[in-house]
Amino acid sequence: MEVIVNTIISQANRLFISYAFSDDELFDDAVRAFANDLKRFYSAKTGNELSVFFARESIGWGDNWRSRIDSELENASIFMPIITMQYFNRSACRDELNTFHQGALRLGVQYLILPVVIAGAHAIRSDHPMPEVATIKALQYKNLEETFLAGPGTPEWRRALSGLTDELIELISRGELASPVLASKDSGGVDQGELSEDNSDFLTSAAELETLTPALAKAAEQVLEDFGSWSEVVNEATKLVKPGLTVQQMRAVSISIANQLKIPSEKLHDSGVKLAETAEKADAVMNAISDQISRVPTQEGKAGLEKLVAPMRQSADLHEVVGNMTELLENMASVEVLSAPLRRSLKPARIGITKIQDTARVVDRWANGPHM
Repeated sequence: MEVIVNTIISQANRLFISYAFSDDELFDDAVRAFANDLKRFYSAKTGNELSVFFARESIGWGDNWRSRIDSELENASIFMPIITMQYFNRSACRDELNTFHQGALRLGVQYLILPVVIAGAHAIRSDHPMPEVATIKALQYKNLEETFLAGPGTPEWRRALSGLTDELIELISRGELASPVLASKDSGGVDQGELSEDNSDFLTSAAELETLTPALAKAAEQVLEDFGSWSEVVNEATKLVKPGLTVQQMRAVSISIANQLKIPSEKLHDSGVKLAETAEKADAVMNAISDQISRVPTQEGKAGLEKLVAPMRQSADLHEVVGNMTELLENMASVEVLSAPLRRSLKPARIGITKIQDTARVVDRWANGPHM
């Protein structure tokens, strides 16, 4: 009887944790211990349950998890990335962070993202060339480096998790108070595959997409232009690297190449980041549209709305361009490893190319379309 009563009284809130698996190994499975202790503190302080999901593999949504983001945010679910600088090297981690962040931006609920930094806090800067690092800085992360060094079960650990739980409770409460306003946007519903006059969600999303489509095309054109300039410099630079050069000659050549590559690499970085940011915004809209289409009760209605976004699913394949960029970087590797100036000059290009790779994966998802 007590179990039944407790179940009725208790309510469940949801927390999504994203982290790099190697970081959990570094801290002896402390990320899992962190999640378990956070659940216990939350239950002790609220009497409610905190359901914790470790990002995509435990959500149970399958490949369509992105289309569920808006619904989760509207219901005050919290996204908590566990950050080290290793996190930003993982494409899956960047994907999770960017998907939740763009969804939260669209809904005005960025406060439902609560980053926790467990190593590398000194490197979290707003001017960092990796845009995801700047995002974490803007989201006002919690620094728990000393907490994770102290480890589970220590007084430092318990104090930090108690304080974090208080903040978590406050954010969930804020989200729950806002959720009726967010939900009212979808109160009109869809009837027999056609939008009611009271429900403009799909039309609003389609209008957003219409604005973003030319912006995405323009950003892609700029990437191709900057890549062309960068690749010309790289191809010319590689001709300077000849067999038989002495160490001193190689050093002089690498410095010359670094100077030549500095501005083209910076331009490729900026255009690559811009392309990715535009694609991520469009992806958030596409996720919302997929969610809205999924609520249509008939296959005919779904197919009719899907036709309106079909052009976006036919975006150009970026893999050949990315492949060419990667090949050029590999050609520079033998010289780059010997030269700090050259590594500095190529770093912006590497980040730019990484963001173009991220964009290629986003575009691939659009091409695959929804599972209706």
